[in-house]
Amino acid sequence: MDPDPSPSAPSKPTWSAKGSVETITVLGTPVACATYDSALERIVELAREPRPTAVCPANTHILGEVRHKREFAQILARFDLVLPDGMPIVWALNRRGAGLKDRVYGPYLMRHALQSTPRPWRHFFFGDSKECLAALQRVLRELQPDIEIVGMLSPPFRPFTEADEVLFAAVINRANPDFVWVALPGVRMEQWIVENQPRYRRGVFVAVGDAFTLLSGRRSFAPTWMQRMGLTWAYRLAKEPLRLGPRYLRYHSLFLFYWLRDYLRGRVGKRLS
Repeated sequence: MDPDPSPSAPSKPTWSAKGSVETITVLGTPVACATYDSALERIVELAREPRPTAVCPANTHILGEVRHKREFAQILARFDLVLPDGMPIVWALNRRGAGLKDRVYGPYLMRHALQSTPRPWRHFFFGDSKECLAALQRVLRELQPDIEIVGMLSPPFRPFTEADEVLFAAVINRANPDFVWVALPGVRMEQWIVENQPRYRRGVFVAVGDAFTLLSGRRSFAPTWMQRMGLTWAYRLAKEPLRLGPRYLRYHSLFLFYWLRDYLRGRVGKRLS
């Protein structure tokens, strides 16, 4: 863990507010009509809050789960910002006039944010293996030489105990980060962020899924053309068919089923301020 910055460190730069980001509901979830730049601007605003805040780049898996399970819907409703992580989400938003050209993909959002927030902004990384975190740290220091990494924590690969949670909170609160990048498997990540918010003093917790693995180079990104066509899932499925096949079949089907049902009933989405 890096030492705290000196008391004479410059103050954080002021980000101009350009108004609130419009949201449109997709399967009942308000999703921000955001770009990488507008998403980062809002995330920086949340990082200034004197409380813990939460951001979720949501794909079809997340929104399908939200619509299918009431308890998970209650979890995602507590996030301060939900972003369109998948191209099908972007297409659904654009049918309501969002006019988006691209998604806000978690790993790319994290990379963009880290490039744009040098010290004195403070970053903490929670999740994945120690080997992955070590590789990630090397990559991030090349990406942003002036990055302030105040901690990295690889949690045990098992259900967390109360003792674990107390330890995590002590380490992260002591580091006092502005941004906590969280990489845990599946919807366990969003659940962990929400359920443990009362343990933390401040910081924006961003659920970035497999961003650590991808940005560290331990797994490859899908080709750009596949990403633009909404085929990232197909690329990953070809790499790990046995592990991902059942998950993709279930959650892509859920998303498509609920979206088509809403479309036929005339309630695909509505605009919110």
